Amino acid sequence: MRCFIGIPVTGTLADQCGALSHSMGRATPVANLHLTLAFLGEQSESSVRELHGSLAALAGRHRAFQQLLNRCHPFPRDQGPFMALTGAASPALQQLHYELCLCLKEHGLALEERPFRPHITLAKPGTAKAPFNATGEWVLPVDTLWLYRSELGEPFPTYEPLARFSLRTG
Repeated sequence: MRCFIGIPVTGTLADQCGALSHSMGRATPVANLHLTLAFLGEQSESSVRELHGSLAALAGRHRAFQQLLNRCHPFPRDQGPFMALTGAASPALQQLHYELCLCLKEHGLALEERPFRPHITLAKPGTAKAPFNATGEWVLPVDTLWLYRSELGEPFPTYEPLARFSLRTG
């Protein structure tokens, strides 16, 4: 099964993303909105189950925080092909991502080589009706990590949460 670890987009930010992407053509369904921390690719059910304890421990070492996203623009480059909310990774997000990568390596999982660029995909390739760039302050609450299963499909993949791991509060 294809898997990834991400942060779900819910509440106010999900509403804001839906409103922003409304005019972008083929908008990402609100239920699919997330910020990917690590793509795991194809994994066996047993290898995914083996991650649960380590992911729970990792989440338990981190306090919940907020990640600011301040641009809505074509991603990953000026020509797209996606429209996304982006922002520089906060120190808390950088540390969480770094420790997650170490955890995954300890489990023998290969990681993507490209640099981590926090983003939330709002619309799929070629869907923007006109070039769109905006700045603002969109806040992603980071209080859980989700382990997702990804099923490819058209027009969008489906994501099934397999497990949730809460960050510390207070």
